[in-house]
Amino acid sequence: MTRRRSHTPKTLSRQARRGQEGINLVERTVLQMGCSWTPTGATEVGIDGYIELFDRATGAALGKTLAAQSKVLATFPNDTTEGFDYYCMERDLAYWLQGNMPVVLIIVRPETSEAYWISIKDYFDTPERRATRRAHFSKATQRFDSNCHGEFFRLGRQADAGLHLGPIPREERLMSNLLMLKGFPSRLWTAATHFKKPQEIWPLLDNQQRRITGDWILREQMIMSFQNLSERPWSSICDQGACEDFATTEWAFSADDDRRRQFVDLLNRALKEQVYPDVRYWPHQDCYAFHGTPENAPVKRDYLSIRRKSSMTVVSRYKKIRKRDGAIFHWLRHLSFRSQFRLFDDQWYLELTPTYIFSSDGSRLDRFHEDRLRKIKRIEGNRAVLSAVAIWADFLRSKDDLLKRDSTILEFGDLLEVTVPLGIDDASWSATSGERAPDDDDLFSLLGEHPT
Repeated sequence: MTRRRSHTPKTLSRQARRGQEGINLVERTVLQMGCSWTPTGATEVGIDGYIELFDRATGAALGKTLAAQSKVLATFPNDTTEGFDYYCMERDLAYWLQGNMPVVLIIVRPETSEAYWISIKDYFDTPERRATRRAHFSKATQRFDSNCHGEFFRLGRQADAGLHLGPIPREERLMSNLLMLKGFPSRLWTAATHFKKPQEIWPLLDNQQRRITGDWILREQMIMSFQNLSERPWSSICDQGACEDFATTEWAFSADDDRRRQFVDLLNRALKEQVYPDVRYWPHQDCYAFHGTPENAPVKRDYLSIRRKSSMTVVSRYKKIRKRDGAIFHWLRHLSFRSQFRLFDDQWYLELTPTYIFSSDGSRLDRFHEDRLRKIKRIEGNRAVLSAVAIWADFLRSKDDLLKRDSTILEFGDLLEVTVPLGIDDASWSATSGERAPDDDDLFSLLGEHPT
């Protein structure tokens, strides 16, 4: 016998019911004044609604508006025949006091149909009062009823004054484009050499049986590298009597600016080696780009985005047909990024700035690169940039996972996140901005391109 599963019936909570009773009392009183009440609804974060004032005799709009927040209480704190107190939450008070819009706080007791009000900005006009967060309501002079019209007219601001409140008082997580550098080689080597130019050294390195990476620098006949300069082939290039190794942290966190610059130079050279051959460095544009050729384009990559696994076309092939003679032109678009190693609070990060490279064949810059780049930058939105940052962060993490046996690699962590006490109503922002990540159809239409 199958037991039928019982379901908990939907209920209306007492708290929700009492809150609505308070709003109903406020709206009824505002209408008795001959004014209008506009509730904020489900998006309310500290303001229940707006009171627009009208002339009580003629019904003409006065062009003045106030923001109102109601609080429903069963009992009033420190209640006496003269008055009572109410203690505001710190984040509510901070929100109400920002901006230039007048805000009235209305305390409601639905059981007795009582309501009292104060002007927040007028009452908390000194640091001493704000520090206490205590508002005292007089039952004799601050009753919220239809006789408040004159006081509200005095408080109200003209709508054309550009009325605004402060930022929404809620925590919001911000994702930065700073990728944590979790690890770098622990030792740094220096050695003297009789060579003066890198061009003199590279032929000796290219003749080796294994590929020698380029994470080394030559300055004033001194070589510095994350590689062990006492081993071959470096032992035949460097003066072993003047070969030393140091803790890399002596450069990474040195008070000497020149030492830190040398460390960053080595980091950049190590990064170029680590991402090769999937990603190539374009020196004239000072950026990294996913590698692709006309033969293997389009190139797609799977990656872990902020919330889920996704995929993105990182190298696309396009063509354009010239109308006057039917000539066909092909080019490639490569997802790219500019990089900058930065030190904040004794932690190194790689700053990722997404961009694009347009090439003719995967190795040479397209002659219309700058024009195409300007056009695509005009239409890409925040989500497109965020996705690009996420795919580069995931790619760099995957590269160090594959090469963990190599002690000279750079290890990357997570993108730096920051939690702020203020937020943006994303739904309202999106509704007005219309921002979205551009899809291929958008790009083709704008650039006059067609995928091949």
